[in-house]
Amino acid sequence: MSKYSVVEIINKKKNGLEHSLDEINWLINNISSIPDFQLSAWLMAVRLNGLSHRETAELTRAMAYSGHVLTLKRHDQGCDISGERQASTRGFVDKHSTGGVGDKVTVVLSPLLAALGFKVSKFSGGALGHTGGTVDKLLSIPGFKINIDIQAFEKQIAEVGIAISGQTTDFAPADKKLYALRDLTSTVDSIPLIASSVMSKKIAGGADVILIDLKCGSGAFMKDLNSAKALRDEILSIARELKLDVKVLITNMDQPLGYAVGNSLEIMEAIEILEGTLKNDTYELVIELASLLVDRDEIISAIASGKAYVKFDEWISAQGGDLKAFKDTYRAKYEYAVKASEKAFIKDISCEEVGRLANELAFGLNKSKNNGIDYKAGVIFSAKVGDEVKVGDAVFTVFSNQAELDLNLVAAEFLKAITFSHTPVVKPKLLLNTKNPFSLFS
Repeated sequence: MSKYSVVEIINKKKNGLEHSLDEINWLINNISSIPDFQLSAWLMAVRLNGLSHRETAELTRAMAYSGHVLTLKRHDQGCDISGERQASTRGFVDKHSTGGVGDKVTVVLSPLLAALGFKVSKFSGGALGHTGGTVDKLLSIPGFKINIDIQAFEKQIAEVGIAISGQTTDFAPADKKLYALRDLTSTVDSIPLIASSVMSKKIAGGADVILIDLKCGSGAFMKDLNSAKALRDEILSIARELKLDVKVLITNMDQPLGYAVGNSLEIMEAIEILEGTLKNDTYELVIELASLLVDRDEIISAIASGKAYVKFDEWISAQGGDLKAFKDTYRAKYEYAVKASEKAFIKDISCEEVGRLANELAFGLNKSKNNGIDYKAGVIFSAKVGDEVKVGDAVFTVFSNQAELDLNLVAAEFLKAITFSHTPVVKPKLLLNTKNPFSLFS
């Protein structure tokens, strides 16, 4: 006979009562045998009534230890044969974004940090809600293998300095199951569920330091600064309880990050940044996050010298990716550019709407035909908030491999997401808490 009843646990949270630590652990330990409809009911009860800091920390711990947890320090202390620590090894780091539109920061930041001597260990997810997923972006590279077994993962970190894997059954499997259900049950925006999901994967990844890029704005799950601060506080509460070194930066997601939104298009933008040919808001954010760990001049030098791109190439090759083939084929067969009909300024870009349309363009049509993802679908903006466009200037271009799509109609939907102004518009700030990015131990 089971120690607890799932129905009783659901009912307890439905009535706003606090779970015992034993109840949380029992739920997670038995998650594989609990039907999805009951887990969905529990998720909705949590979404409506929340979890205490104590419950959230225990849920995080339970999900992290529901599978394998890396202990990377035991595998590579950065020592040579004499036992002296190598200067090039700066410790293990992981980075997480809470979800945004056009967010390809992981693809740029991870090899950059590896090139600077850090060991980067990361597990990433696919698209969730209107936001894109790092997994889908990386899978747009021909041959890239996103799922790595434990031994290969640890070996690659030791030899290359970076490994990024999708969530497998080895690492935080309980979170993987709940993560999938949250997207189907409209419980994505629960602060305790977001915080516990983020931190459980970070614990499983075994990093010494965790960087959190906490998105705030119309295209983020946290729409306003108060909500973003509430999520930050939840993450820091978990960090204190579980003694984790965490640095949190709250960043603006009121418009897409960078110019490209769409899997292969975002990878190409990341490549251009790493090659040193593009400096936009994505580049600026990467510099800000990396500077929480390293001197800014050293970071900029690693990109300008080509050191970061060399590490990127090494990482992609280590996981089977073919960058030459990618560069030759990343653009879709069909594209349609929308041009300005009058002189104006970009006043607003509905970030959430752009994300929804881009995901629909990539997933929707193909999913209905069981053809997978159109990795080359997406949009590239030629102008962003605060920029001026003149008659005939391109505002954005949509891309797709689907011959049956009328891209003129698709472009018209994207155009509805943009608001224009005849008077100048102030460009939005990238960072929303520039003074004191939080570090638990610094």
